Amino acid sequence: MCKKLMEDDFLKTKIPTNLQIDPRGDYLYYIVSEFKLDENRYERSLWQYDLKKQTTGKILLGFEPKAYTFKEDFLFVWENTGEQTTFYSYDPKVSKTEAVCSVPFIVSSVGCGRKLYFTAAIRNDQVNLNVATSESAPFFTEGQGVRGRTVNALFEADYTGKQVRVLTGLEMDINLIDFDLSRNRIAFTAFKSAHLKPIASCVYTYDVLTDVLLKFTNSEYRIDGLQAMSDTSIYFAGVNLSQSNRNDNQQVYQVNLTSGQVCQVGQHLDMSNESPVIVTDSMFAEGSTQKCYKDTYYHLRVAEDRQVICLQEKDGTRRCIDTGLKSITSFDVSGDAIYLIGMKDLKLLELYKYDGTHLSQLTELGGWLDAYTLSRPEPMRVQTSTEEIRGWVYPPIDDHKESAPAVLMIHGGPKMVYSDVFAFDIQLLCAKGYFVLCANPMGSDGRGDAFADIRGRFYELPYEQLMAFVDEALNTFPRIDEEALGVTGGSYGGYMTNHIITRTHRFRAAVSERGISNMMSALTASDIGFAYVSEYADQRDLWTHPQVLLDMSPVLFAGAVKTPTLFNHGKDDFRCHYTESLNMYSALVQQGIPARLCLYEGENHSLVTRGRPKSKLTRYQELTRWFDRCLKRG
Repeated sequence: MCKKLMEDDFLKTKIPTNLQIDPRGDYLYYIVSEFKLDENRYERSLWQYDLKKQTTGKILLGFEPKAYTFKEDFLFVWENTGEQTTFYSYDPKVSKTEAVCSVPFIVSSVGCGRKLYFTAAIRNDQVNLNVATSESAPFFTEGQGVRGRTVNALFEADYTGKQVRVLTGLEMDINLIDFDLSRNRIAFTAFKSAHLKPIASCVYTYDVLTDVLLKFTNSEYRIDGLQAMSDTSIYFAGVNLSQSNRNDNQQVYQVNLTSGQVCQVGQHLDMSNESPVIVTDSMFAEGSTQKCYKDTYYHLRVAEDRQVICLQEKDGTRRCIDTGLKSITSFDVSGDAIYLIGMKDLKLLELYKYDGTHLSQLTELGGWLDAYTLSRPEPMRVQTSTEEIRGWVYPPIDDHKESAPAVLMIHGGPKMVYSDVFAFDIQLLCAKGYFVLCANPMGSDGRGDAFADIRGRFYELPYEQLMAFVDEALNTFPRIDEEALGVTGGSYGGYMTNHIITRTHRFRAAVSERGISNMMSALTASDIGFAYVSEYADQRDLWTHPQVLLDMSPVLFAGAVKTPTLFNHGKDDFRCHYTESLNMYSALVQQGIPARLCLYEGENHSLVTRGRPKSKLTRYQELTRWFDRCLKRG
């Protein structure tokens, strides 16, 4: 007999990331993260898939790898411990690991050439570690802490680790990097050090033979992809901020390294390269989402409710490949095949091979899920006054009751998108007897710039469309109990949850997670507030027209709330500061509205996906208990 999911079943999940093919094309390598509840951490291990034998297994390294790259026929693997990184070589022919060297830095990325090159945080020597100080904004950076204390720099070392020198200084903060060492160069993007962190980064190359550092752009582009293509060109995916908005879909540009000219490659592409973008709490993304192979630029794009691989040719022509996966976290290309880590249907993350016509699954990391009964989502569409809104309805695991409660889930971003992939929180609610409604209102990804553009309509338009989606669900699924509706969402979805409960009393329970309640404090406290809030407020002068932000702030309308609400928030969230939930929670309590605040120590904005095991377990327990308490009768 199949089982129903329980709150702690997520602990069985294995999360593969960092997929790469070895230079000879014999093996796939990937990192697997597993939950260790007793130790309240993730355990990472390196795995190998033999393409000839079609077998996979864990490599016994004797330590936990942070990541890996290749050096000739060896794997070059590293671990971070304390304030040090140790490098190892692994010979797959004899399954032997040897220590190479250590450096006194926490290394984030590595390239192996005649020498060892890596990026790591370099500390400002003037920083007082006992007092957090800064003279620039934002004060904090999400997932990192106080911004003024460190910058990410490029280093060179010999393979003994004894001769280390920094190649870039405090005037630049490296973001993206491609170690193009077969051509004796490194391509990277970096933000200029400034009083206010710029939205745009610049493209650079560093010649490892001549020590020459060259800059090719001058803060015109917001860049989220960089790939060396040839001896004379680099491609990047970016938004030209002189012509487009920060959040518009990024185009492919070529940097001519000879002339210095930057030009767009091909016609306008109205598909985003956001990643991760498909909403689920059951994966996180690490590894490459772009690749140069045989002079073709492979990269991810979002089409409706899935990610596809776009092949951009030098002559401007392009085509997109739908591999059959809905979500792709990393991929690599070899011969006529693309190897991927991704999700489809109601499966967890697995390795796949796409040969041009057929998608085949290579691993069974999530096979444990086969023993459970899952809800099969049903697509639903509703025509509103502005757009057709699409989404999914997940029925409850059948308990033969005539009626069942329902929960509206609202995704973050807002430039993200629900698909029909597995999400533990959705399936958990279905196992508890709930319908779950997942809509993609305007502001969502997958349908072009015009659909995603809700500047100046940040909450009004999505609110109307979400309510229309709920109305259609009630008409389509008569088993839904109209008197037992709940609403929940995270980040932007948390903001919309906060907003919804100030506008309507139709929801008998709400769970707001890591959302915004005060747009003025979000403007000044969030690590992206100055860019994000001003953009969605339609670039208005917010200091001379503060009423714009006040009108967008749910906490100022909390006097209208009647809905019992649970708030989940990470204490170290610098994207949406925890005081956003604290404000809304306090406003409800002061008015006698049932409310509960769960503040997760040591967790940031990635609580739902990358939170520590005990935090994730508590979140699932709090979510289900709150809805059970407020929505279930008898």
